[in-house]
Amino acid sequence: MKLYIDKPRFKNSPPFRAIFFDDRARRENPMSLAAIKPTLERLLTPILERHEAFLVDLVLRNDRRGTNIQALVDTDKGVTIEKCSEISREFGLILESEGVFERSYQIELSSPGIDKPLRLLRQYPKNIGRRFTVQYQGKDAPATLTGILEGVEQELITFTPEKGEPVQLNYSQIIEMKEVLPW
Repeated sequence: MKLYIDKPRFKNSPPFRAIFFDDRARRENPMSLAAIKPTLERLLTPILERHEAFLVDLVLRNDRRGTNIQALVDTDKGVTIEKCSEISREFGLILESEGVFERSYQIELSSPGIDKPLRLLRQYPKNIGRRFTVQYQGKDAPATLTGILEGVEQELITFTPEKGEPVQLNYSQIIEMKEVLPW
């Protein structure tokens, strides 16, 4: 806690005004968030499996209101608002019953969205036929191509670039793959 004292600004104002700020959220050790992340993933995974979904990313942040949990989830066929709502509700109940957080928290559970790059190999098959810009590790240096995702076989990804022959990349070569929006 910090105490700030304001001096009088006007002739008839009170002699001083004390303002208390709780700055624990700003001082919170980021390692504590890193330490709690595996616990949250462990609690969320069975819920996602029941809904045939998977975790794409989990981001934790502290602010003055508490901890913000941002979970990006997906399914092999795409995730709906209703499914996100159900998963979020179940996750909140588990967090409450387990007593994970001492302070308040907020859950933001959503699909990754079309503006986010694909992060997991599991996301690739449902995006076959779509146009992507791919940054990948070439033989000597990073390279970029824009083309249609044609196929996924184990960890071998096939693209048809706008010009030229189909290109096959190993999943481990891909640095970032982002959908090119049609508009």
